[in-house]
Amino acid sequence: MDKENAKQIADILGGEVWDSGGGICLVLKRRSDSRIVAFSDEVVCVYDNEEELQGGKPQETILLV
Repeated sequence: MDKENAKQIADILGGEVWDSGGGICLVLKRRSDSRIVAFSDEVVCVYDNEEELQGGKPQETILLV
């Protein structure tokens, strides 16, 4: 998603915008148990920690398309 859409969603969810490169932004919501939920316009992924997010290894994935 573009930065403007990501910012709007981040504001609603209480998350943050993360620029993953190439003009593609994700919304990250950090949970109190240190897991990270990443939202794009096509998928929602849950990562156990920052390292797994950076490595692209989600524990759970929900396709939106």
